[in-house]
Amino acid sequence: MGSVLAAEPAREWVALLEADAALASAIAPATLAAALPACLARVFWLDPGPWAPPRDLGGPGGLGLLVLDGFLVRQVDVVGRPATELLGAGDLLRPWQPDSTAPFSSGARWQALEPCRVALLDERVCAVIGRWPDLVAALVGRALARSREQAIALAVGQIPSMRLRLLVVLWHVAQRWGQPCDGGTRIPVRLTHELLANLTSGQRPSVSHAMSALRRRGLVDRTSDGRFVLHGEPPSALAGLRQALA
Repeated sequence: MGSVLAAEPAREWVALLEADAALASAIAPATLAAALPACLARVFWLDPGPWAPPRDLGGPGGLGLLVLDGFLVRQVDVVGRPATELLGAGDLLRPWQPDSTAPFSSGARWQALEPCRVALLDERVCAVIGRWPDLVAALVGRALARSREQAIALAVGQIPSMRLRLLVVLWHVAQRWGQPCDGGTRIPVRLTHELLANLTSGQRPSVSHAMSALRRRGLVDRTSDGRFVLHGEPPSALAGLRQALA
């Protein structure tokens, strides 16, 4: 059975602009002062595992679900080939909206990688948000950012070297959600080799081989809890690897 949305027992409502600091920083100070106490949204948890999104959540005028914490993956199969999207804090979802993939059938599958906290931007919340055009624009920007992520995924799939392809994906994830740590940048979500294969349009054995090569070069490590740590800075790491592979 897939996990379902369940109301957060400790706190059913959240001040949206307190819970999403990046959204708060994207709007004018005057908007923040006025909208902070007004923009309250219902909060839900997704349990780890497969998730079947409800179809009638939020109403036809709702924007969707805003991820506040945790990570999910969305996978679409086209002619037996998976396309996978990693989603985390800051991403705006509308999972009940069907994909336009005709003439191919490609039902999307969702999975929460860990407990995820999401805010429901239903019709009531949207009516409040609509008072401030810059706040509306910031949320629309979140939706546009997801579409641009797909262009990055397409570009990654064209990189011939799996080692370079893998490093690009890891640094891209780290730039969005990474945390500084001793000697590097820690990726806060556990990424299995199978998931990395889907994210890089590769095969799992190729990913495992490439990961071993990156670890030997000191570019990537794995912590005791299974999370990756990247060393160095993205431009220098990528330039060095490209030179070595030339």
